Amino acid sequence: MIIFGPSGSSEEVVAAKMTRKQQYEYLSELGLTAYEHPFTFGVNISANTQKDLVEQFINNGIKLSIHAPYYINFASQEPEKVKNTYKYLLDSVEKAREIGADRVIFHPGSLTNLTREQAVENCINNLKEFIKILDAKGVNDCYICPETMGKHGQIGTWQEVARMCELDERIIPCIDFGHINAFTLGSLDSEEKYDEIFDCFINKLGKREIHIHFSRIEFTSKGEKRHLTLEEDSEFGPDFKQMINSAQKFDANIRIISESNGTQTLDSNKMKEYYKK
Repeated sequence: MIIFGPSGSSEEVVAAKMTRKQQYEYLSELGLTAYEHPFTFGVNISANTQKDLVEQFINNGIKLSIHAPYYINFASQEPEKVKNTYKYLLDSVEKAREIGADRVIFHPGSLTNLTREQAVENCINNLKEFIKILDAKGVNDCYICPETMGKHGQIGTWQEVARMCELDERIIPCIDFGHINAFTLGSLDSEEKYDEIFDCFINKLGKREIHIHFSRIEFTSKGEKRHLTLEEDSEFGPDFKQMINSAQKFDANIRIISESNGTQTLDSNKMKEYYKK
């Protein structure tokens, strides 16, 4: 099963000053059944927003995910920063469970002054410790989703995320194909490239829940530069049709979240309509 939805509020939603009820009605009219709520700069949510997300989204069948704050860095070897990373992600998980979201997406970390090998090992070891925290708190009803990243100074190639997903059944991937394409300077140029990635996570690792971020992304020699829309006339990919053609071959529950620049709701619908055909 593949479902679609936007991340955050798109331009037309903001311009119309839609209430959560109106946002739900808008998503429902388009046939979109997923939504990602960002906690970009902290786990801050008003009581009214929380109530509306539950009443308008969760209770009406919109699958809700949470994006954890950008401050997270599992690659760090500084005890205070690691401690804060655990807190940011745990706060996100606890809030997700409180409002009925079933997963939390997070950026694994950055290199800073470490080699890539050191940073990846730190991520793995610190994630192992975080899993112990989840165990101690009895958390087994919320996925955590390390995201593939687009800049060369960040941890999160799809192979690195696959290693993280091996650690525990509660860890599932957030495969950001725009990031993968930007990091590899445009390598996602065929359906077979998508097949390889899906095969790794679904068939080899046995993950039956797959979270996807999708947008076209402009990149430089250092990777990701900026998110684009599906409509923009640009040489930058990737191609959402190749991604969907590949995704429908695999036996998994796949949630595709659009992160297009301002047009994420309309672009979610465009991908959904292509899938329906």
